[in-house]
Amino acid sequence: MYSDKSEEPMNFLKNTVRLLLALCFIATGFQASLASNIEDIPEGFWAQQAVIDCLNRGYFTLDSNSRFYPNGTIERAEFLNSLLKVIESDDVQKSGSINFKDVSPSSRYLKDIEISKSMGMIYGYPDQTFKPGEAITRSEATSVLANISRVNMGDRSVLDRFEDTKEIPAWALNSYAKAVNENLYVNYPDPERFTPKSKMTRAEAAVLFAKMSQDIDMMRSRYRLGEEDVLLREETLVTYHKAPRTKVKIYNNKKVIEAGNIIIAHPTHELNTKTVKKNSTFSFVAPEDLYTEEGTLLYQKGARFDARVHRVKNRLWTNKQNKALFIFDFARFPNDTEKEMAAVAYTTNKGNVVYVTDANSKKKYKESAKQLTKGDFLLKYVDRLIPVVQTKAKANEDMYLLLTGDLIIPNNQDL
Repeated sequence: MYSDKSEEPMNFLKNTVRLLLALCFIATGFQASLASNIEDIPEGFWAQQAVIDCLNRGYFTLDSNSRFYPNGTIERAEFLNSLLKVIESDDVQKSGSINFKDVSPSSRYLKDIEISKSMGMIYGYPDQTFKPGEAITRSEATSVLANISRVNMGDRSVLDRFEDTKEIPAWALNSYAKAVNENLYVNYPDPERFTPKSKMTRAEAAVLFAKMSQDIDMMRSRYRLGEEDVLLREETLVTYHKAPRTKVKIYNNKKVIEAGNIIIAHPTHELNTKTVKKNSTFSFVAPEDLYTEEGTLLYQKGARFDARVHRVKNRLWTNKQNKALFIFDFARFPNDTEKEMAAVAYTTNKGNVVYVTDANSKKKYKESAKQLTKGDFLLKYVDRLIPVVQTKAKANEDMYLLLTGDLIIPNNQDL
């Protein structure tokens, strides 16, 4: 298996010249001419462009013979090393010790493993090992990428169309659901199969990293990769008196409505779960400016929240459809800033959508008004939600949306 080794002086000089030439091409706006310099990637290779992109960006390097080894496996530690370059983690500080028995203080990947563990990307094995030199599997790589994601809820029904979903390890099912929703997976050469237990190749890893690099601004917002986050204060958001959470965190560069909060939105068109189709999309808009109790503007009227129908459910004894699962994926603010979000139409234990009406003051449902910690909400409450609902809502009718992941709003006066 390929691994970087110390170069002899002449080879080092050659590689330095090659790197300088590549950087010159990038600086002038041209695609670097690495394609002709990669000895083992022929023209038209399925991942050729992704490999070139990753080499240009410095995520990978060629060996002294200008070979990339696209079909070779990639070690677990090497995968982390490249991934941290993708998300530009140079300014992320490690915290605590890693305590992996098989990672020595002299390991060349020690810092990468320490930072990855600090960021919650990896956890290791139950026997307190990390196995840095073993080839990473597709499932393991998918799990690492899912740990980066801000999306806390993945609808597993998106996996139904793949032929080998049953081969996915139980611990990786949610990771694959997130990966499919975010298009951060590789299923070459068969688009209908994941082959989750197979070893990931260097070409496959390059495809994943190239996808991520196309939206590096999103990655910067997930991690502290630019202006350092400084928590200024915590405030309170009250849109429904029995919301599981009401905490909002105000930073120097963003505002975070934490998972468990409830926000109000209007469907832009009539919504009827008896007629909607799976994979159809619906837009909802904020009916008014949203402020915290302390007076901080979170977002302005007109902010849009987009939802997809992930599942439809028919009545048991008839062929008539009566319920649908809506999951909200994106928030778009008036200045065209787009952010990922994770939310569902808020439901009671009876499956009814909770509307903002006078009827809500009647105690029809046993809902707890106890505030949950964020950890309790994510670990307990979300897993018990069954957001498959039956409703018919008119355009501009108030609906509650329950955030199942943090909604990050960048600081911008135009929001």
